[in-house]
Amino acid sequence: MKETEYKFLVDRKKFYEIMQLIKDRYTDAEYKDVIQINYYYDTDDNYLLSNHTTLRARQTENSLRLELKESQQLTGNDYSTANETCMDIERLKSDITLESGKYAWIPFSLQGELITHRTSIRPSDSLSIDFDVNFYLGKCDYEIEMEFKDMAEKGTKVLVDKLELMKYINTVGGKARRFFLYKAETL
Repeated sequence: MKETEYKFLVDRKKFYEIMQLIKDRYTDAEYKDVIQINYYYDTDDNYLLSNHTTLRARQTENSLRLELKESQQLTGNDYSTANETCMDIERLKSDITLESGKYAWIPFSLQGELITHRTSIRPSDSLSIDFDVNFYLGKCDYEIEMEFKDMAEKGTKVLVDKLELMKYINTVGGKARRFFLYKAETL
């Protein structure tokens, strides 16, 4: 699965301000609240992180899925693109070894978890706006993700500009990167 999205890191006040603006603008949109727990796997020397890849088990109220997310290094765009491979799993493990693909047979161990309270607003089939409050290692951050399909690229860019979000573009990286960087700083 291909994932294309803008990511913005904002403070708490801006987060709820933008959420209200989106709710006011898209009154007929589909809304969903969910709690997700991301359990991150890597080698002790962060081999996957250094290859712009995330291996996580994502738990929600209804599922537990193993997800491999490989970020694409694009130039000239303010949004990120990644390829994701997912499969349901029955239980969480402390160590995982993938059986196929370019990371096959490398032992990965559980490195920690990040909990997200996500409010998803879906104005159309081609745009989903996620408001994520993330908790990890005693830290909390606020992220807005706008995931879109190719056909909604221009419309999403217009919305981003109208909300003046580009000054909040996430230059640090996704949740996994922020988790691992903060873990390295604190432990």
